[in-house]
Amino acid sequence: MPDPEDTGQSGNGRRPHHVVTALVALALAGVAQFALERANNTLLLGISATVIAGASIWTLGYHQSVAWMLGKVYSLPGGMTPRSRIVVAAAMGMVLVVGAAVAMVRYTRDDNCPQALELRILASPEGAQLTREVARAYARATAADNDGCPAVYPYVYAATTSAVSGALARQWADARKERPLEQLGPRPDVWLPDSMLDVRQVQDIAVKGTLPSPLERVTSIGSSPIVLAGTDVTAVPESDADTLPKMVSALLDRRRPAPALSAADPQSSTAGLLAADVYLRDAAGEMVEPEVAHKRARIVFNSTSAGINEVSLLCAYLREGKVPAAVLTSQRTWQRFVEGKALGGAGCTAPIPPPRDLPEPVVVKSAPALDHPLVQFTWTSARHRRAVDRFREWLRSADADSFLHESGLDEPHPACSELDRNACLPQEPRKTMTVYEQAKRPGRVLLAVDTSGSMAEPTGTARTTRFTVAAQGVGEALGQLGANDEFGLWAFPVPRGRPSNELVGVAAGSPQHRRAVVDALGTVEPDGGTPLYATIVAGMSKLATGTGGDRIRALVVLTDGENSGTRPGLRQTLAEVRRLTRADVRLYVIATGEARCDDVDGRTGPGPLYQLTRAGRGACLTAGPEEIPETMAELFETLWSGI
Repeated sequence: MPDPEDTGQSGNGRRPHHVVTALVALALAGVAQFALERANNTLLLGISATVIAGASIWTLGYHQSVAWMLGKVYSLPGGMTPRSRIVVAAAMGMVLVVGAAVAMVRYTRDDNCPQALELRILASPEGAQLTREVARAYARATAADNDGCPAVYPYVYAATTSAVSGALARQWADARKERPLEQLGPRPDVWLPDSMLDVRQVQDIAVKGTLPSPLERVTSIGSSPIVLAGTDVTAVPESDADTLPKMVSALLDRRRPAPALSAADPQSSTAGLLAADVYLRDAAGEMVEPEVAHKRARIVFNSTSAGINEVSLLCAYLREGKVPAAVLTSQRTWQRFVEGKALGGAGCTAPIPPPRDLPEPVVVKSAPALDHPLVQFTWTSARHRRAVDRFREWLRSADADSFLHESGLDEPHPACSELDRNACLPQEPRKTMTVYEQAKRPGRVLLAVDTSGSMAEPTGTARTTRFTVAAQGVGEALGQLGANDEFGLWAFPVPRGRPSNELVGVAAGSPQHRRAVVDALGTVEPDGGTPLYATIVAGMSKLATGTGGDRIRALVVLTDGENSGTRPGLRQTLAEVRRLTRADVRLYVIATGEARCDDVDGRTGPGPLYQLTRAGRGACLTAGPEEIPETMAELFETLWSGI
């Protein structure tokens, strides 16, 4: 029987086969070229190259599959003209081509979306994790109606209000000591702070500086009341008369068992400020007397194991599988704590299983609350303004309700949406801060600065090193020192020509003492190793044996590397730190350079610095070289009374 491919003719008899084959090959080559232009990964490049190679081989005549298909067409029953047979064969070939093209496009669609509009979102450190989750949910929502392609690419970054308020008021322009673009990040398209109190700070700076207001629109997207929670909290409000200050007063005024209450620092956390406005009021809602305020502030300080804001505070408990006896915190953060969701602080960026059988928190209607404003700016371009408008409308829509509720946010409260008259906020927040500052104990702080050889590493310019930036930070931190506060300075390793680590002894913060500190630091040249553990033990021992009286005693260590000494080891150092902590001495570490507060080299579990500061009931703070002055100033503001 003759081969179906062989018609018994030469030349013209074979031409239809070759014409259709060439068309198929060209079409496949076109699809492959399309894939090459759109592909951005190795797998797709390989697929494209394979298809092109196959098309080329077919074009050269090795086209058995297509020839077989055409043979089947030509073996169809009679009655079809040669032209009809060619059309049918071409149609079959194009079906294969279209199928391949559709498969290729479906496979590559997710990687070939048009460039999404970048939406720069500034968040608070305590709300950064939630903001990232909300932004990702919104991006997915925009993709649902856009053929799987997100309309925006959210870029979320965080900074404290104290760090960004001046920059926002100046519309992100540089100031004498501030370079927002370099130190904080890009100018935001939208800001999601925790409270209208944060927005007021920006407004006040703009008014005092006679600057044009940067605020275009402020919208509350949810509310998160301050709740009383913990293992010792079993009371349930029976009526609206049971206010949160009344219930907290009953807790703090008891004698047996000894009261305990954790709360974030009000100078660094908006949630901490709202909490302070609760525990500094009596059962009737009035500010307590100075002696009572001092007693309560001391209970809170002694009960707060670690951290400055509420995220780092609860993160420390969560990592150890513990629960605070009592804590004043936002419903948002407490709900994330009990559900084991990522909190976002150092070491809590991934979900951690929460402790079991936690009692329900006390929620009171009259409690102060975070009102979660969404702030739009006057500088935003028309295109970004439209994107922010759509983001705001989505957050206020039913589509986002369930997501926000699961994240611990209630509906926006109508009385808590105004910038000036806001029922969710303390009536006189400045008065609350004044009472808190007066209630703080004076500080007795010893600062140990790493002066090892690595501190001579340049930062930014050849004339600026880690050590010179650290010295600048010390100078700025001294601005927080009050006349009743005490301060001393060490360097480690022992500087050349000196008998010990001590550069300036611990003494009251007089102007002469401050100058002595700055002058002494200027005489040191970075050199040698990093005897970190030995310095920690010696420094805390020095504070424990001194006559501190009723003072906050703390060793603050600034380091850029790991311990290089052989003795003591980590285990012995941890034991000594725990012993010295019982003598009411705290340990804080500011880690920069190669030093890390948490995991080291990707290892699981907390790193040495975290373990040490946790044992020392303090905190480990990570700071880039340029962030050292600000981080140091904020820490010392917490430790010193400033009066």
